[in-house]
Amino acid sequence: MDDLLFYAKVILLIVLLYDVIILFRKPEKGSKVITLNFGKEMERKGINSLLIPCTMIFIISLDYIQKTDIYLSFGLLILSIIYLGYPRPFAFGKNGILLDGKTIVNDRILKAKKTETGAKISIEWYGWLMEKELPASDVTDSILEEFND
Repeated sequence: MDDLLFYAKVILLIVLLYDVIILFRKPEKGSKVITLNFGKEMERKGINSLLIPCTMIFIISLDYIQKTDIYLSFGLLILSIIYLGYPRPFAFGKNGILLDGKTIVNDRILKAKKTETGAKISIEWYGWLMEKELPASDVTDSILEEFND
């Protein structure tokens, strides 16, 4: 059972490393760009900004109770906090929107709607219809101008 938990942590480590690495993507040249700060990121993440670190602390607690090394679990906690709050660029260019290190191409954006906290865009993501919250900013205003129905 200990081996299974170790491998699960290693898989989670790989996923978190990938997610943190893509946060360093640069926006395309000529894009309208802002950098979202820690507070904005936590606001965008909603309840996940609390649940993810709490889950990692729970895993550390279990390691401590089982008297296993907590180094891997502590590394996961650090990576999850970096993933949640790292100041990342939010950009809109001619090819699409850069959000959370991922580029949403313009062809996948169906519509944009203004909300109290910024905007909400409807996108087609790997064959599924989903909505993404965008923070209030000049970049969001540009997106609303382009995709408002």
